[in-house]
Amino acid sequence: MGVPSNTAASPDMVAAKTAPLRIWHCSHPRTASNVLAKQFRDHPKLAPKEYTFMTAFLYGPERLDDQGGDKKPPDADKATFQNCFDELQDFLASAEQQEHVTFMLDPRVMAAKFPPTESRPLKPCPKVVDRTASGNQDSHGSVQYNGERSKTNPSVLPDSFVRTLSPIFQIRHPAISIPSFYRAIMSITPEKDLDSQEFYTACSLVWPRITFDWFCEHVYPQRRETLRGHTLWPLVVDGDDLLNENERVITAICSLAQLDPTGIVKTWNPISEEIQQHQPDHVRRFLSTLQASNGIIKSGLKGEDIVIEEEAKKWVKEFGHEIANKLKEAVEAVMEDYLYLAQFRI
Repeated sequence: MGVPSNTAASPDMVAAKTAPLRIWHCSHPRTASNVLAKQFRDHPKLAPKEYTFMTAFLYGPERLDDQGGDKKPPDADKATFQNCFDELQDFLASAEQQEHVTFMLDPRVMAAKFPPTESRPLKPCPKVVDRTASGNQDSHGSVQYNGERSKTNPSVLPDSFVRTLSPIFQIRHPAISIPSFYRAIMSITPEKDLDSQEFYTACSLVWPRITFDWFCEHVYPQRRETLRGHTLWPLVVDGDDLLNENERVITAICSLAQLDPTGIVKTWNPISEEIQQHQPDHVRRFLSTLQASNGIIKSGLKGEDIVIEEEAKKWVKEFGHEIANKLKEAVEAVMEDYLYLAQFRI
């Protein structure tokens, strides 16, 4: 259980420091998050756990979004958030017995709710209880929790669990990530459009910002006052920084997590076309660049150099005026939250 490295140590926290970190990698589509996950996946001190809540989020009886479509997995009806959480707890217990740092990749599937739209009403938050939390104290050794979620907690998961996480929020300039997501999703489901629920959910940075602030207020109180240039939990990683300055970003993460950087992979074998043909459409499309590569591919982009008006001209040529205007509106709507989070990036 990760303990804030930037907080004064109490006797209880000194003891907690011996427990392995629980790194939670929060991302959204087209931020190069799968590159970061791939680099860490085979580290000998890490136990990776990816997309634990995805089935519950997209297909389960308590789903918070309806973007999954009709092709439900066989176990979808049993995929409640509680069942997924219990499975995760069992995984963590096993990994931590072996003193492994856990690396959990989950996009915003732990969000308690998304703002309602005309086509999507506000849905109630699923009830998830930490069955191990009764009588426990938080990592600061002072506040007791009953294993349930407080009203301020932006995730679906109990405070007693969320406060043990060491988060990495991965972002990318919206003028890069949003058009890229549109290209990918339209190649899989052409019936989707820019007004769809899936597109709205994937583009919004409201929940990552709210969650980042919650961690700063409740778990890592000194973080909000420390801007770029300091490596503290919760971390913010920009996808283009990861691609263009990979060694610097990876070294910073490993230093904070106390991981040997020699265990991070920088090259790999491409995935064969034969294997890719048997993958689900969304996996093959969203991982196409990564699976065809044999290592880090620099993007040559910097968020601070991107001019939305110039990018919009390219979208007109590629998609036409109507789609280009909608993409521009979507990008501009996200910029405030992106710039807020970007000021904390490593």
